[in-house]
Amino acid sequence: MIDRSPVNFSTIGAFFQIPGKTIYTWYRECLSGFPEAVSSGEWGKNNFIGSDNKQKIVPILKPENLGAEMAIDEKMIDDEFYTVFSNRQTGKIALLAETLRVDELNNLVDKMDNKNVVKEITLDLSPTYEAFCTESFSHSTIIADKFHVVKHIVESVQSMRLRLKQEELSTLPVSKKQRHEVEQATKLSNGETRIEMLTRSRYLLFKMESTWTFTQQKRAKLLFETFPTLKITYELTQQLRHWLDRKNIGKKEWELEKELIEWYEVAEQQKLPEIENLIRLIGNNEQKILNYFINGNTNAKAEAINGKIQRFITSNYGVRDTDFFMYRLANYYS
Repeated sequence: MIDRSPVNFSTIGAFFQIPGKTIYTWYRECLSGFPEAVSSGEWGKNNFIGSDNKQKIVPILKPENLGAEMAIDEKMIDDEFYTVFSNRQTGKIALLAETLRVDELNNLVDKMDNKNVVKEITLDLSPTYEAFCTESFSHSTIIADKFHVVKHIVESVQSMRLRLKQEELSTLPVSKKQRHEVEQATKLSNGETRIEMLTRSRYLLFKMESTWTFTQQKRAKLLFETFPTLKITYELTQQLRHWLDRKNIGKKEWELEKELIEWYEVAEQQKLPEIENLIRLIGNNEQKILNYFINGNTNAKAEAINGKIQRFITSNYGVRDTDFFMYRLANYYS
């Protein structure tokens, strides 16, 4: 069971009424094969000295796990960032390495002689991973993960909400008494201050208008009457979210580009900093985003693998013996 599942040794110990530390030692030293892998040089053979002159761990480097559909993401393990390059079809990890550097990732992937099997790679909007994929997998289609794009879209609305809140706070008098008088004099029709309205509208602005409750509809109406620029920003971001809807998967690229150009034209006229930042983000990643509409592939499976790794870390109360932890992780996920 220990070989097949990332279980916790204390849990097994409690079941057999044996101290978890004893089971851990038995498994590590006698059953896992870890000491033999270390002594033979098999374990750690792909580790390297990074640009910071520190050893970088490469728990997984398995060309056989490459496939037509891959995903790349980052994961923090034991306070260090790792790159996770995984097969979306099998769920297996082809590369797990303690680096985010393009040159170091390129050097590792150069050890794989079957790179041409990779046809498409999904990723977030990281310029680092885009550069790596472009250099090492130049024949592959690079796809921006829809959910990361939506996250940036939603954050632009929240950025404006927070900016408006800071502007409201900056106009309040320093004196507590005077501040109370101003707040009472400027209360909205629902009894909230302008700052309270902005604070309590956070979750409402995350949601699509079609999913608002009746109470949220009333709040949104008053919020947008009070802060019209927030309404403009919200509506523009909703147009982008509708454009990214699954119903557009398979649509001709020229049609999608036409719709996006029309959005650019309206958005640019608003002269709002949050919208201008969003325009730059979409423009800089436009082709990768358009590639999503070919088959509708996302990084969901890569995020699922990250979740499994996190549950493994949590169930083992963190990472104490880093080498052995990575050895077990490599066995389970590659």
